[in-house]
Amino acid sequence: MDSNIHFTEMEKSILNRIHYYISKKERVKIDQIAQDCFVSKGAIVKLAKKLGYSGYSELYYVTFATMNNISGENYIDINTLVNNYELSSNVSKFTDLIYMFKDKRIKIDSLGFCDSAKDYYIQKLQTFGFSSMSCYHFSSFSKENSGVYIFMSYSGTRSEILEKVNVAKENGDYVVALTNNANSPLAKASHMVIEVSGIQSENKNYQPNLFTANLIILLEMALSNYSKKYLREL
Repeated sequence: MDSNIHFTEMEKSILNRIHYYISKKERVKIDQIAQDCFVSKGAIVKLAKKLGYSGYSELYYVTFATMNNISGENYIDINTLVNNYELSSNVSKFTDLIYMFKDKRIKIDSLGFCDSAKDYYIQKLQTFGFSSMSCYHFSSFSKENSGVYIFMSYSGTRSEILEKVNVAKENGDYVVALTNNANSPLAKASHMVIEVSGIQSENKNYQPNLFTANLIILLEMALSNYSKKYLREL
């Protein structure tokens, strides 16, 4: 946890209560924390976002993982993680997106450390029969091969992103932003925005940045949902 962040007494109480349940190996819902600390669920979500998380669930699971990893224990139940992500509206949005473009080109682009996630998306989508491809060069865009253009960027602020987004839109592509910054130029220029959580920090006070990991989790959960919703009925 970043030592430069100032916490109010209420926020300290919330964090201490979460730590209490984790120390007892109990999984606790946001309603219980709100009741114990005499606060609203909104106050807990606000604290989670202050720490760089998408909401209470991510705050809880990362804290759970960190505390139990320190003690050398197996820290997370994958079924619980899956169930948590299946409730996310982002997973539903991405599931419906790939279904909508299942017979079109799915172009994927990125900047920065999330390049590895881009490569993962391309290869994994291909195993499901999607026509996914890298979109590194401007020559990848054409009106004859229009489809969906997915751009991954933590900040979504660099100028070269907008250049490619504008070319994609001119060629009839539906643009989707996967970004941590829902108010970024990338997000504002896109047809759809899926906010993916992460956090940036200095090396001397480094906190785990889960942006790339969350991109991959988003795809895996969406493909699982896609399989249940569209493939099993065939």
